[in-house]
Formats: sequence, structure tokens, C-alpha cells
Amino acid sequence: MRLFNKKKIYLFDGSKGFMLQKYGLQKGELAESYNITHPDTVMRIYKEYCDAGSDIIQTNTLCSNRLVLKRHGLEELHDKINSQGIELAKQAIDGRNILIAASIGPIGELLQPFGPLTFEYAYSLYKDQLYACRNADVINFETFTDLKEMRIAYLANRETVNLPVICNMTFEKNNMTLMGHSPKVCAGILKKMGADVVGVNCSNGPDKMGDILKDIALFEDFVCVKPNAGVPSFVDGIAHYDQGKIEFCGYSDNLLDFNVGIIGGCCGTTPEYIKAMNYIKDKDRSITVPSDKKRYIFCQYGYVDVDDSYETVDFAVSDGDVYDNIDAAYDINEEPCDAFNIFYSGNNAQFLFELINQIQDILKKPFIFHIDDKVCLDSALRAYCGIAGIRGFELCKYGAVKI
Repeated sequence: MRLFNKKKIYLFDGSKGFMLQKYGLQKGELAESYNITHPDTVMRIYKEYCDAGSDIIQTNTLCSNRLVLKRHGLEELHDKINSQGIELAKQAIDGRNILIAASIGPIGELLQPFGPLTFEYAYSLYKDQLYACRNADVINFETFTDLKEMRIAYLANRETVNLPVICNMTFEKNNMTLMGHSPKVCAGILKKMGADVVGVNCSNGPDKMGDILKDIALFEDFVCVKPNAGVPSFVDGIAHYDQGKIEFCGYSDNLLDFNVGIIGGCCGTTPEYIKAMNYIKDKDRSITVPSDKKRYIFCQYGYVDVDDSYETVDFAVSDGDVYDNIDAAYDINEEPCDAFNIFYSGNNAQFLFELINQIQDILKKPFIFHIDDKVCLDSALRAYCGIAGIRGFELCKYGAVKI
């Protein structure tokens, strides 16, 4: 594995936003702007986590993409805010053996077809922020509620700075992401695409994380977990967390049963929590959840073992009009099957990209591509938020499975 020693347990840090509020961040202020306006405050928080025993500290850059910064009139400071977040961390570490994780979160708008954000625009936003954060040791993608967006961010990293990545999804009380993705699907897709580490942050307190982690651990033998300090209560719109550090640590200890390699805290946690967790670093790390070795193909909402029996329905793509094909997809989306065979014999790669990007949210079963043109197949695989089955080519990019 790139960067991490899988024999040890790494201690991550805790919340940045909670600490910034403690030290003066006001409602409506952008936390990431403090990298420039209050660098001493950001440095103080970094140092407190370093002194508390963190092996990894994340930067104050979670929301500093160009779109969010534009809303705050700070777009021209994009590169400076992000690079300063990294530089302040380097100064705080002061030569200690501590890794710097560039924190990068969701853009803040929904992707098409549910919102205005296009694949290409999201990719460009992540590409810009990743390049500005290129001097970090690792990228920590965190608090993602849409697997499609996480996948775009992951591709932007792999195709630009190519730093080691931690991919942390966030789940609701029903243990699904806001967009309806399960922990098993998220972990399976991200690991088969090549993510260095897959895990979960925020979501819940450590006492509620077990069911999420046991599914992630089926595909990840070095899980990252950063729970909240319990479930928040809200007073005047401000979250308050009542799970103390002793209770938090008591639950966190149990999470090591799920292949955990990196553990820390999220909302409501402070350097005191991390200091109390230092004993975890002395524990022997074990892989207690065995890897699921089956040959799955995935969509966002499920999976199929291609070495077992399964039923398919055919969908023949008609060249030319995206919306005619979308109408045809609606006509068959209720037909009972385990997977869809997608047939395309044309050579319009951009048309196929746009179509796959949309019909995957209509035909909610894994896709098996039967595509004659190699460039078009590559385009379809790039658009597809899943692990597709393919026939006809030895093109196993994006984790695709040859059937």
C-alpha cells in the first residue's frame, strides 16, 4: 500500500470546524478563509492535534473549491487558501513524523440529473483544488454523500497529482448515503477502482458505526473511521455533542474489530479526545473480517456475482438522440432482471458518455457493456458509476470485469 504501514494503527485528528468555532469562527464565516485571515488560529489547532498524538492531521481545506469560494467572494484566493492550509500544517508539524492529509469535501451542489452540476465541471473543480493541495502527503476525501461525486473526485486525483487517497463516505441513520448508496457498494466500487483506503466519517457516533464498517471491511483490510462525538442536539441552529471523551474511546475501541487501520474523530471531537485515544496506537492491528473475493459487477444500488447465475435484460442504444434513449430506458426499467446488457455499435463516444451518465439512474442494475468501438467503451466506463461487466475487449479500466 502506498504510504501506510498496514501493520500499525494510525491515529487521525478530530474536528476542525468545532475547534474554529471555539476560537472565534462566526456563523456565516467560511472556515477555510481563516487560513489567510487568522493563520495563527489555524496553526494553533494543527499544533494541538499534533501535540495530542495524531499520526495524521487534515488541513483546513474541506470546502475551499472554486464554487464555494465564489459564493463568499474569495474565488481569486483559491490557490492561496488551499496551499496555505498545507503550509501551515507543515509548520505545525515542525519536523515530527506526522502525515498531512489535504481535506477535500463535496462541492455543495447535486450532480445531474438531480442538480445542475455536470461531470466535467465537478472534475475541473476537483482538479484545481487537488493541484493547489499537491504538497500534502495524502488526500482525504471526506463527508461525501454521493458516490458519483466521490468517484469523480477520485478520478481527478488519479489523473492529476495522483497522491495516495482516503475515500470517506458519510451515511445516514439508515446506513445508506443521502443518495441511496450502501456501504458495501461504496467500498466495493472504490476499492476495485484502486482507492488506497476506504472508510467512513461523520455519519454517527462510534456506537452506531459497526454495521457500516462490517460491510466496508469486506473489501478494505485497512479501514479509516472518524465518528462524531455522538448524536448532536441543536440549540439556535448550533450543534452540541454530549458524548464525552471516555465514552467515545470506549466505543471506538470496539471498532478495531472491523479491519481498522486509521481512526480518529469528526464533529464534536477535540484534541482531548485524540489524546485519550493514544492507547489505541499500542494495540496489535488485526484483520478480522475476511475479504470477499467474489467477482462482482456493481451499479450504485446493487451488485451481481458474475460467476453465479443471473438474469439479464437487453438495452440496445439507438445512435443520435439521448432523450429518445432515455424514454426507451424508462420503458424497460421495471422489467425483472439482475443486470442490463447495454448494446452499442456506433462510434459517438461523447453521445454515449452523456447517455450512460443519465440512464444509470433509471436502470438501477449493474451494466454489462457490449460495445464495438474501444474509444466508446472507454467513454461508457468513465461515465458509469459502478464496476461494469464488459465483453469483446481486454479493457479493464475503471475496475471493469471481463465476462
